[in-house]
Amino acid sequence: MKNYLLVAALTVFVSSAQAQEMPEMEMKPRLQSPMPTLPSNLPPWINSRGMDAIFYKPGPYNWAINRIPAFARDMYATGVGHAMAYEALVTGKAPELETKTFSTIDSVLKNQPRTPVDEGAISPRFVQKFGYLEKVFDWAHTLHFQTIDVFSHPGWDDKRKEEEIEKLWKFYQSEPYAITGLPMNMEYLDSFPYSMAFRTNYPKVNGLFWGYHWLQTVNYDMLFRVPVSDQKAQYDLIGQRYRETELYRTDRDFMPMTAELSPRFAKRFPYIANAFDNLHMLHDNVNDILAQSSLSEKQKADQVKIAIYRVLASTHKGEEAGEGEPKTLHDHRHPNGMPGMGMMLGSDEDTMFMSGMGWMDMSECAHCSISLPDEGPWGATVTAEGWTMTVRCMMCARDMAAETPGRAIIRAATEDESKLLVMISDEEGNWSSNIKDVVFLEVVGEHPNCSVWSRAFTSKLEFDRFVATQPELKGAKPLTLVEWSKLNNGTPETYRKIEKPNPYRKPPVSVPPAVGGVK
Repeated sequence: MKNYLLVAALTVFVSSAQAQEMPEMEMKPRLQSPMPTLPSNLPPWINSRGMDAIFYKPGPYNWAINRIPAFARDMYATGVGHAMAYEALVTGKAPELETKTFSTIDSVLKNQPRTPVDEGAISPRFVQKFGYLEKVFDWAHTLHFQTIDVFSHPGWDDKRKEEEIEKLWKFYQSEPYAITGLPMNMEYLDSFPYSMAFRTNYPKVNGLFWGYHWLQTVNYDMLFRVPVSDQKAQYDLIGQRYRETELYRTDRDFMPMTAELSPRFAKRFPYIANAFDNLHMLHDNVNDILAQSSLSEKQKADQVKIAIYRVLASTHKGEEAGEGEPKTLHDHRHPNGMPGMGMMLGSDEDTMFMSGMGWMDMSECAHCSISLPDEGPWGATVTAEGWTMTVRCMMCARDMAAETPGRAIIRAATEDESKLLVMISDEEGNWSSNIKDVVFLEVVGEHPNCSVWSRAFTSKLEFDRFVATQPELKGAKPLTLVEWSKLNNGTPETYRKIEKPNPYRKPPVSVPPAVGGVK
């Protein structure tokens, strides 16, 4: 026994020494907040059972989502799934969630409605009990759909669309049910005694919910500043990924975040990205509350009201993004380079953990680890295997996509801000382009300057104009899409992988082996 204790002590000592040598490898304990109590300043409408439904802001773009029929139907089906699960939770059918309810929802997801569905008609008991919650959900879902409609509208240019998005946001914020657009600390919002109950007890249905949230956040970069004629082709790939994979994942560490999946949109409209994340966190909180069997019906109702209060715009009136006491209700800090995302479990100002990708610095290129340019062409994004990453240059985009199995989408800046390059690959890595005469510059030099010597142009004429302004590129030849596609420079020497443990998962416990026959 003494030998066993000696080995155990040595194990602890060595582990402690290693932690001191590599403090970044330490696993910090999860925040554990006490059960919240009702605040004294709850908005009066929270105690009203009326639905108070509000319709869309009038506009010629409404229902433009139907221009991409498969996308529209998938989005309409998400509301049906939410409603069915909530109705099961409040009518004593929670034991059927992973079996009968899951199968029913799955059937709807495979046979989607062709028009929007009134969730209240599917979940009457839930609405009767939590009508005040439905006000918040419905109003935020309206913002979801109208934002999509504006970007899908064929009649306006990008400038006018973005102006209308700003008006939509003001329209949304004018109602008391609006969710704050400030980043919120997700670790805090997921730290209550009931937190994680739903994903633990009902992993398959939770997978569906988080699959919906993946779809509801990945679509914005598919649409933002993308020509309307090039949106549907992207959804052919994204929709397939959603229906075949993302809906059925039960291995996510945390819910999908808007800035993870639509970083261009989140950087341009951080307040909308934050509002969507805060909405989805409210969904998670409500799921967990209703799944917590130790709470009485009165306690569940109170906790739902508190969860609503936490994310309302009125609760955070006068507060500013980037400020607040860490890991509290009013923590509005965000990672460097991404104001459209709150702080996550284990994150700091420089790094955050992305499920499936590991630790990332969102102010750096995901492929070469060099800081993203502050000005000029923003580079490109790569969408593959369910994630979207921002890179500095076309070389990084191509080579990062090549490292990932399956199809990919590259969205890239050209010399013309109004002409976004959209390229989609097949399973063999052959690329198609939305710009017929696209040509590429690639004269490999020092990687910190890659955004100069690796770029895309809408034509050879524009290529020649740019090269003429860059003496160091004299003699550079334009590459066709086929020529450019065949190149591959591998992983840059500048790339650094951030080696830290997954903060959402406990490290395996190391048990010392038996010594001298002692067990």
